[in-house]
Amino acid sequence: MTNREAGINVVREMMGDQAAAKLSASANSNTFGAAIAAYAVDQVFADIWTRPGLDRRSRSLVSMSVMIAMRQPHEFAIHMGAGLNNGLTLKEIEEVLIQALPYVGYPAIATALAAAADVIKEHGLDVDENYAGHRGLL
Repeated sequence: MTNREAGINVVREMMGDQAAAKLSASANSNTFGAAIAAYAVDQVFADIWTRPGLDRRSRSLVSMSVMIAMRQPHEFAIHMGAGLNNGLTLKEIEEVLIQALPYVGYPAIATALAAAADVIKEHGLDVDENYAGHRGLL
């Protein structure tokens, strides 16, 4: 199996068939950004996500923490979805936000909470008719 195939398999397992197909098509194209997509598949997913030492759940926790600190809501949402697919619970993800709070501050957490609310809704999780979500609470 090539690094490309191994990386696409990791993406498929963590993010689903649609994400794997999209990233594979981009990495294998000759279009703008293809080299970046290829790097992501070949190095990030094939080499780093498959290293021994941390399981995927742990790597998801680390990745989400980095995205919170960098205020990257789109990437946080991607990694939250992958984390759920890697077996994380909403409670564990909420604990990541709580743990990060004193280090990154309320504005960064509010940004991540808004992204998390979208992921929760997309996955049909944490359904409560009296729950208004996290948008605008902080």
